[in-house]
Amino acid sequence: MKKNLIVLAIVAIVFLFQQNKAEAQQYKLRQVTNMMGMKIESTIYVKGMRKRTEPGSMMGMPSSPITIEQCDLQRTIKINDKKKLYYIEPFSKEDEEIIDEDVKTVPKTKTPPKPTTTQKGGIIYISYSITDTGERKKMYGFNARHLWTSNKMVPSPESCTMKDSLLIKTDGWYIDLPQFNCPVNYKRYNNPQQTDRQKPECTDKFVTRRRGKGKLGFPLVETTTITMGDGKKTTSQFETNLETLELTTAKLDSMLFEIPIGYTETKNEEDLQDKLDINDIMNQYKKNNNNNDGNDKPAANDPKSSGKLRIGVLAPTGNEEINSSELQQYLTGILIGGNVEAVTVSSEEEAKSSQCDYSLATTFVRIKSGSKVGGLLKAVKNADPNAASSFTIEANMILKNLANGSVKTQPKIDGKFEGKIDDAAKKAMDDGSRQVLRAIK
Repeated sequence: MKKNLIVLAIVAIVFLFQQNKAEAQQYKLRQVTNMMGMKIESTIYVKGMRKRTEPGSMMGMPSSPITIEQCDLQRTIKINDKKKLYYIEPFSKEDEEIIDEDVKTVPKTKTPPKPTTTQKGGIIYISYSITDTGERKKMYGFNARHLWTSNKMVPSPESCTMKDSLLIKTDGWYIDLPQFNCPVNYKRYNNPQQTDRQKPECTDKFVTRRRGKGKLGFPLVETTTITMGDGKKTTSQFETNLETLELTTAKLDSMLFEIPIGYTETKNEEDLQDKLDINDIMNQYKKNNNNNDGNDKPAANDPKSSGKLRIGVLAPTGNEEINSSELQQYLTGILIGGNVEAVTVSSEEEAKSSQCDYSLATTFVRIKSGSKVGGLLKAVKNADPNAASSFTIEANMILKNLANGSVKTQPKIDGKFEGKIDDAAKKAMDDGSRQVLRAIK
């Protein structure tokens, strides 16, 4: 009897250990993408072999649909919560020729298919390469690897999918999330030149050459440069920057990764798109300009806007290595939203005389370098000489009500932030500013 009890106890312990381990493989991330001066924040949930992405909107434009990647079922679910519609998109299984230049294989002789009907179309030549710089560092407790990729697409004159060439380069840091083993390989870019779906009577063939033995993974930081041209000259180029604001473990409801109950399936993906609201776009555009153009920010001696709450932002203190003036201007610029405006001040007295309702003081208690990049880079082959460091930052913010001297909120910032010292400090203040805005809205 005693022996059976011991066995049961061991089984229970193993079960609880496995259960806790499984729960630990559930993650929540907040990521922001910066494109042409505009930021789009997304929330991502990962549980086992499934991932849910809730994208934000940009400049008043409609948000993209929520996506649920069900790797176990080899499909993606796209959802519009407003319309209560969903669309099922199977993972791509298109027949394409892939030539791996790092693997020596004997080419297979293909039996040409019997022609049935004359079909229009050309060939899209894709050259994909991946380079592992060999550089590694800890990010959110994971071992991150530094990789570069290049993906060039060149259409033949007969192509119907795209007419201009396309070059996509990425430079980023990637990690492996346990259990999330969705294939993360090269992926074709959704060409903005292609406005209509590819018609059945016009189908292109894809021929891909790939080289490099690096392994991508889940991006935590990634810069993407996209260049479009006609093969002879560049017609347009733009860059996007992705960074991770938060990565935490959390117990997630399995229903987050399923088709919502009561939603209707549509066979046309375009049904998920919301209509553009021109007024929202214009209002967001004006707000964005006010946020990024220093000349449009209210000055301390400007009259306070009607119905607005004004914050007097003091210069950050506590560390001589930071650019205090630049960080003060930055913090003033991001404290905008709804009925809030901010101005730079040198003291609480100036804040009071400038019609400020609150004063905001920031003190950097500790800024410690998280990695010694300078010496390390010399020993790392192919490493980017401009790679930034990371810093562990502790800071306190105090938002004081100037009418009665009470403290409205006191955000405490403690974390590791990527970038050079001022960039890392800005990211730390991003966290604090969100808490400030929540406190006074």
